[in-house]
Parts: sequence; structure tokens; C-alpha cells
Amino acid sequence: MKKILVFVLIALLTGCGSPAQHRTTGIEENTLLVIRGETLVGVTVTIEPGLTRVIQEEDLTPYTFGIAGSTDPEIQKLETVTFKVQSGPLDVTVSRGGSVLIARQMQFAAGQTRELRITK
Repeated sequence: MKKILVFVLIALLTGCGSPAQHRTTGIEENTLLVIRGETLVGVTVTIEPGLTRVIQEEDLTPYTFGIAGSTDPEIQKLETVTFKVQSGPLDVTVSRGGSVLIARQMQFAAGQTRELRITK
């Protein structure tokens, strides 16, 4: 009986004292800026620091259905472009032909999606 108890005690101490490897996995949540407008092709988007892009047809994001397949006809008519951005304060400027349509400083939290609508 003592041998079994000693064996169990040694097994427990050995098992509990061994270094454990921990690996975690999860869903990566991107920080996104979504810009919507009637015509975005040809618009210049500047996101400071570090990104300036003239929107082309291939940059547009296709419309996806909302929750449970619901649609929003107003949003469906708009062109959409999506940018992955870093968290923190960003200066966002949208212009067309030298004319600034919108200029804002926006604060982004990690994993947050913010939307800008261009009405002009």
C-alpha cells in the first residue's frame, strides 16, 4: 500500500512540476475604415500616417447582406471601399480633383470598424 501511495505521489509531483506549453488561438479582429459614396472611383483617399490611394474600380468592396440576409437598399446603391488601418488617431482626407470632400481626425480602437459617408 505504501509503495502505491509513494508511486502516486511521485507521479503527481512529476506531472505538476513539468513545464507546460501554452498556445492560444483566436479570431483576428481587424481595425477597418469603410468609406461609402455614390461615386468613389477617381477619389483620392489619404490616411495619415502613410497611405494615399486613388480609388479604382477593382478597389471597391462588393455589397454583402446584413444580419440574417437583410438588405438596406440605400446602402446597396452606394459604392464602398474598405481599408485595414492601425488603431489610434488617424487623419483621413477624401478629395476629388484637388477639392477636399471630407477631412477628419478619427480615433480607432483595436478591432473597431468606422464608416464615412461621402454625400457630395
